[in-house]
Order: sequence, then C-alpha cells, then structure tokens
Amino acid sequence: MRKIATILCLTILSSSLAGCLWNLLDDDARISFSGCASSWHVEFFDMSNDNFGSWDGKVEFTASNGNSEFLEFFSSDKKYVTLDESLDWTMEYTFYEGDIGFIVGDSVYGGDNRNGDSGTIELDLVRKYAGSSDNDMPISFSCNDSNWDIKFVDQSNEYFGSWGGEVEFFVEGSEDERYSFEDFSSDMKYVTLEDSKVWTMRYTFYEGDIGFIYDGKSYGMNNNYGDSGEIRIDLS
Repeated sequence: MRKIATILCLTILSSSLAGCLWNLLDDDARISFSGCASSWHVEFFDMSNDNFGSWDGKVEFTASNGNSEFLEFFSSDKKYVTLDESLDWTMEYTFYEGDIGFIVGDSVYGGDNRNGDSGTIELDLVRKYAGSSDNDMPISFSCNDSNWDIKFVDQSNEYFGSWGGEVEFFVEGSEDERYSFEDFSSDMKYVTLEDSKVWTMRYTFYEGDIGFIYDGKSYGMNNNYGDSGEIRIDLS
C-alpha cells in the first residue's frame, strides 16, 4: 500500500512539474541580451558613455506569440539584443535622458530626446555584424578575447568609444579587395582573419597612446600624429 501511494504521489508530482516546465518553455520570449556580441538586431547606445552604467529609459519587447520582456535603467551588459527571427516583434520605448537611444538596422532612434519622449515601432529584424554589414567577410571583429589575431589597444580607456586611427586589411594577390576601418569602438577590439591566407595590414595613428598587438609584439602606444606603417600577417 505504501508503494502504491508513493508511486501515485510521484506521478502527480511529475505531472505537475512537467506542466510547470512546459509553461516555462511557453513563456520563453526567445530574446537574449549581451554586452559583447558578434551579431544582433537592436543596439542600445548612450552618447556620453559607450560602457554605460545605466541606460535611463524603459523598453518592452513583445513577440507575436504574446510573450514580452521589459527592461529599464539597465547597463551596457544588455547593449545588444538578439531576437527570434521566426516571430514578429514590436518595441515600445520611453527616454528619460537626452543622449540615449537605439539602432535597428540602419535606423537610429533617440540621441536628442526630451524627458519622456516615447513611441512604439514594429521591428524589421535585420541582423547586424560587428565590423561589417554581413557575415561573409574573411575578417571578423569582437569584444571577446577568446580567439584573435590582432588586438587593438587604447591605453587611456579599455572600453574606448573611438580608436583614434585607421587600418586597412587586404590579402596578398587581391589588393583590389580592401577592408578599411577607422574611429571604431572597443566592440571591435579583437580581430580574427581568415586562415590559409597571407594578409597585409596598413595602419595610421592619430592619437598618442593607441596601438595594437600582433603575435606578441606591440605596435604604436607612443605615437606622433600621423605615424603609419604596415605589417605582414602570414596565416598560410
């Protein structure tokens, strides 16, 4: 009798737990936030601080399945938003600070606000990639230091808003196909180049304490305005 009662209780408990787990899965809004992302759909910004401690506003994402996610006064740990592309999304927002906003695709919202400015938009889910408009490039950028060939440095600010220089990458034998970048943020601090190629990197420094690291060697860091050069990167 005790065994039957135990089995019955476990059956009821398991059924209840399964229901709870199923509800949790149903409530999943299929949305993720990150302070460091290789791709995203929505990017929040604070023009006075790239590594902001508080984005002074509120937002609510609502999916076509009825689920929603609400945020307010959040830090740059949630700067990048990735959404489930199988769903349709709307975003409701309110700004409480003048120079905050967000970017969706090529559209910028906010940046010059009055306290309480608000709105609702239907999100066109265009995935953006760090350092490029698509993911077909043989060069990629990240703020994650797990795997990289080049690391950009600004000695005065680890989370720099603008690396005061310009760089150009091209593959030997394909000089007509060049990839140029300038005044980029620390979101593009780490560079990964396509293997099995020999690359050339040209650089120009417009700031004294910036530079980069390749193969354990530092370049720049104590520059005169306009110092420039190039290095060969053999990954063949």
